[in-house]
Amino acid sequence: MEYILLVPDNIKNEVIKSVRENNFRDNIKFMSLESFKKKVIFSYDEKTLYSVMKKFNLSYDISLLYLDNLYYIDDSINTKKMEKLIEIKDYLDSNNLLYYDELFRDYALSHEIYLYGYDYLSNFDRKILGSYNYHIVETKNSIYDIKEIYYANYIDDEVIFVANKIVNLLKKNIEIKNIKVIAPSVYYKSIKRIFNFFHIPLKVDKYDLYSILSIKNYVENLNDLGMIKDDNVKKKVLDIFNKYYFVEDKNNAKELIIHDLKNTYIEDNQLYSIYDYFSDDDYIFLMGFNKELIPCVYRDNDYFSDKEKMALGLDISTNLNRIERERVKKRILGIKNLTITYMLSDDDNIYTKSDIIDASSSLIINNEYDNSDMMNKVFLCEKLDKFTKYNIKEEGMEFLFSNYDISYKMYDNRFKGINIDNFNNYLNGKLTLSYTHLDDYNRCKFKYYLSNILKINIIKNDFAIIIGNVCHYLLSCMDNLDFDLDKYFDDYIKKERAFTKRELFFLNNVKEEINFIIDTLRKQIEYCSLDSELNEEKVFVNIEKNIKVTFMGVVDKIKYKEIDGVTYLAIIDYKTGTTDIRLDNIDYGIGMQLPIYLYLSNHMKFDKTKVIGFYLQKLLVTNLDNKKDYFEAKEDSLKLDGYSINNENLLALFDSTYNSSKVIRGMKTSSKGFYSYSKVLSEEEINSLIDKTDKIIDKTIDEILYADFNINPKVINGDNVSCIYCPYRDICFRTEKDLVYINTRTNE
Repeated sequence: MEYILLVPDNIKNEVIKSVRENNFRDNIKFMSLESFKKKVIFSYDEKTLYSVMKKFNLSYDISLLYLDNLYYIDDSINTKKMEKLIEIKDYLDSNNLLYYDELFRDYALSHEIYLYGYDYLSNFDRKILGSYNYHIVETKNSIYDIKEIYYANYIDDEVIFVANKIVNLLKKNIEIKNIKVIAPSVYYKSIKRIFNFFHIPLKVDKYDLYSILSIKNYVENLNDLGMIKDDNVKKKVLDIFNKYYFVEDKNNAKELIIHDLKNTYIEDNQLYSIYDYFSDDDYIFLMGFNKELIPCVYRDNDYFSDKEKMALGLDISTNLNRIERERVKKRILGIKNLTITYMLSDDDNIYTKSDIIDASSSLIINNEYDNSDMMNKVFLCEKLDKFTKYNIKEEGMEFLFSNYDISYKMYDNRFKGINIDNFNNYLNGKLTLSYTHLDDYNRCKFKYYLSNILKINIIKNDFAIIIGNVCHYLLSCMDNLDFDLDKYFDDYIKKERAFTKRELFFLNNVKEEINFIIDTLRKQIEYCSLDSELNEEKVFVNIEKNIKVTFMGVVDKIKYKEIDGVTYLAIIDYKTGTTDIRLDNIDYGIGMQLPIYLYLSNHMKFDKTKVIGFYLQKLLVTNLDNKKDYFEAKEDSLKLDGYSINNENLLALFDSTYNSSKVIRGMKTSSKGFYSYSKVLSEEEINSLIDKTDKIIDKTIDEILYADFNINPKVINGDNVSCIYCPYRDICFRTEKDLVYINTRTNE
């Protein structure tokens, strides 16, 4: 006998194993219901998705949303949403980008179909299956009483309770493979940390391929696959790239490739779902039995609204939520050896107990001291903290204190150093530095170590970064022949991520500001006779050391002109954040942004150069001069901050209004020359600044290669310039003796 068995993917292996163990001689074709529906209706692949993105100018997520809803097209429904789906489907059909499997459809019509393991069939599922000879195999599950549910005031107490229970099971010779944990993602961090104290080998990390720096760099540059050292990882990356064989320039498929990399994992975590298969020999711990976490909640926010779904005969959110509650309840009551726990709070939220099932009692968790010395030391520290800070003497403190000798309040925060050979192996023969790296290192060596060696990157506000990036991008494109602010802006932000309404509101305000900025910059350009321009110019400087060292930077704008074999240039860098053009601290390698641009300009493609000026240009200014007209004040805020050469003939090449400049802030001359507040330097001073910058970069590189990463934040003239905005200030535990005091007034 030959038939099709539709079974969920998460229990498929167990079903196949059972079939083999029972010596079934039938010819069975196993597949999931989702796979079956795509084979009897139509399917699509990466080429389809790529084509929709390019043809309709859509992001990955929006394109996928349209494709997934093509299955619900109904010609009798006349709405804009349906029209859009029909338009996309007609395009795909006319270009053979949807795949119809007529042979499988005929095969399915001629064979019986059985469904096993599906607690619920949607209206759409039944509509599709109605054309076939299908049967639902009822599963007879036992129903077990839930007598007790345990709760903890805090998430860590709940995790510790489960860890103790697991260790007690292991002591009774229950195999680890028969102990299974179900937990929502909010538990992952606590489980990883606390289970390690108990030596429970449960992995909860899921590292996606794109989180690996070497892969991210490869995707960005597409030029050095050798930077990926692990052969298995490299194969996975190549498999993803090979899926887009039909795209000649892989940069055009970068959004799809990045999505696939983010959804391909090195190893899956070992936590389970309530819908996984469990035998009566398994011991299951269901954590997070909270109303906010279990079951999942369906909302009326799909492509089709609930009202539209009713017209289409699809399940609406209220029905789905009712069915989901019944499914979860059925699954819970069907597990024999089940321990249910929940919490009342974690670091971020307050929680309530789920009301899916009732139990005769809820018991508060009281944790044991039997199974982990490390955990007991943590308990002791917590109890000693409460005793020393609040004079609260908790139960168990004396017992733990008499059994454990801990170095309470004796933490040594000093950086103990790393092995030079190991560090050189880690660098793998090359080191890349930028202005940010240089500034981080010289403000505090340990900050550089955390950020660039350990790569503990803490990004708290990526929206601010996106605003800066979109400003730089639009200004670099403003002279393109096809430049249209709205189109360039929309194309850029849709490649970033989904934005909230609040973020979109601010982004639109930024777009209006950029429109004004571009108009102002075009006015400034009228006063400049440097007729050539470079935008977003990447400069790489190779420095000879015992390994390959590259100093790199990106200059936002360079205005230049060649006269008699000499290239005269002015350097401009856009800033959306705070600006500081002072050169007070460059002897200490701090605040060297403008000198770095000078240094980079000295290593560009030009043979002989003379720098007319180097400037920062602040773009988004909130504090305007109220004494001036609003638009005049806004234009004034866009003047350049920086340093100019003290040669009026050369300065006139860049700014013909330099006598009372409309371009450079504070630039003014009299019959006696430049005003005292005009920031001007001689050619010798500019060259000296370049030379000093070169030496500071060289010195910093030597110290990095020597693995000098001590904690040494700088206090300059009484102002701590290192710690105030440092994202790692909760890691280093710096003390007074770590601070380096600098007095620039006395040069000490």
